[in-house]
Amino acid sequence: MIRHIDVAVQKIFEMKEKEPAKFKRLIDEGIMIGLGVDSVDRSKEMAPANQIKKQNRPKNPEYAAIAEAVITGNRAETVKLTTALLAEGRDPTDLVLNALMPGIHTVCELYDIGESYVPEILLANEALIGGVGLCQERIGEVPYQGKVVSLVIEGDVHDIGKNIVVAILRANGFEVVDMGSDVTVEEAVKAVKATNADLVTGTTLMSTTKGGIKDLAEILYSEDVPVACGGAAIDRNFVETFSNSVYGKTPLDAVKIAKKICAGKSWKEAREELY
Repeated sequence: MIRHIDVAVQKIFEMKEKEPAKFKRLIDEGIMIGLGVDSVDRSKEMAPANQIKKQNRPKNPEYAAIAEAVITGNRAETVKLTTALLAEGRDPTDLVLNALMPGIHTVCELYDIGESYVPEILLANEALIGGVGLCQERIGEVPYQGKVVSLVIEGDVHDIGKNIVVAILRANGFEVVDMGSDVTVEEAVKAVKATNADLVTGTTLMSTTKGGIKDLAEILYSEDVPVACGGAAIDRNFVETFSNSVYGKTPLDAVKIAKKICAGKSWKEAREELY
């Protein structure tokens, strides 16, 4: 402890010589603290959740209202606001990308830091689908980005996460073949060959079944179709024990992976760029 104090004192004296203005500020703050005055402006501190909301909030107030409706999972309000702007002639693609998607992005990022949970994501997803559906009716389809096969691996029937991934991928312009849950490796490989898919998203919530994800990725290596792996039973360390796979923590990560793979990146490049 004494050695640490000696080093601290030495650093302070060095600061006095080299950075006198900084030294004076340090002394002034020390005096203020000694007098019981907290000089730190707490009003400038912002909780991570508020930072996420601020960063994703559209600058256009009408778009921001739609994003907020998605965040709160209010499908009726999302549909109402989206319908009103479409009636005014707003670009439906612009509404998807810059009003609806920021809302679901916010909820997914809040989920990452423990400020949002699966029920909130499901409600937000329902609101998103309501708005995206209206826009798709107007523009036909969101610009096509690629084809993805999505599934929950054999032995697991929990498909909440998979359903969210499917909805978000479709909202971003990917054609998704939704195979549902409890899907065998053989069935998945057959579907990939039949549909000429670019990517597979495979999830599982049960640790007893995560080996099926590994088997699927390794078998699809020969088809040059990587697997985006996710779910509560899977983490990055596990996924990186085998090849032809990229770990995705959130549904939004599935979109990031799909964009890179469909843009021509290999699974190795996607891993390096995302992690």
